[in-house]
Amino acid sequence: MGKIKFKKLAVIFIVLATIVASLSLFWYLNTRGSFNKISDFIKNGNSLDILQNIQKEVSTPGSLVSKIESSRSYLTNPGVFAFTNKERANIGLSALLNDSGLNKVAEERLSDMFARQYFEHVSPIGESASTVADDFMYEYISIGENIALGNFEDDRTLVGAWMNSPGHRANILNPKFTNLGVAVGRGVYEGKSTWIGVQIFSKPLSQCPTVSNVLKGQIDSIVSEIDILKVQIDIVQEELQTMEKSQRNRENYNQKVEEYNALAKEINSKNAIAKGFINNYNEQVKLFNICIAN
Repeated sequence: MGKIKFKKLAVIFIVLATIVASLSLFWYLNTRGSFNKISDFIKNGNSLDILQNIQKEVSTPGSLVSKIESSRSYLTNPGVFAFTNKERANIGLSALLNDSGLNKVAEERLSDMFARQYFEHVSPIGESASTVADDFMYEYISIGENIALGNFEDDRTLVGAWMNSPGHRANILNPKFTNLGVAVGRGVYEGKSTWIGVQIFSKPLSQCPTVSNVLKGQIDSIVSEIDILKVQIDIVQEELQTMEKSQRNRENYNQKVEEYNALAKEINSKNAIAKGFINNYNEQVKLFNICIAN
């Protein structure tokens, strides 16, 4: 009986020892001997929403040359301004505001046409109403220009000639335009004494919701940071792909995986921030562009 009992105890001890050894091996393989899991990250750069563009409008109908010359021709800035607003009032449109900034643009355009001897919306060196406005730091959403050449009898005749030209009429009666600058003057063009009249219409930038340049700068900065991080994570990924994945090299491999995962976490975090910035910016641009259309 004693021998049988001893044999039973021996069997139980062997079974327990086997279980303990198995558990130890399982723990070693699945904890101490495990390989870190590589995290996922947003790899596709297009996952960031595309920034919407701010739209600006420029309206420049063709040149207008007087077909009837008057020997008594005389034009004035106030008269042209008044008859322009009278045409708008005739169809129920609000009066255009006299804009000192646009007056300067109109005067510059008038002087340049006489000085360079051209009669076009774009000068020989590429200047136009929009570029001159930019030079004067005049901020606008939309801008338009009417020009006329000839010895028109008076202000009413000049505005009437513009009204008889579809493109120029469209500028005068454009409900989007709220401001006006005028310049008229006599000079020598192609050897002949004549008048040039200029109207500059606009809807100033101040009339629409602002689009934050600071926010745009933040977006550019964080997108640049993400691009740098993606270059770094690609290098680490390539190292992992070529690295021996063995128990002997497990510590080095896991350290490299931790480096990869830290980069992935940072990229995902910056992507989320950038997406928020871009959504905010695009909403501002959307409201801005809606304002332009109205």
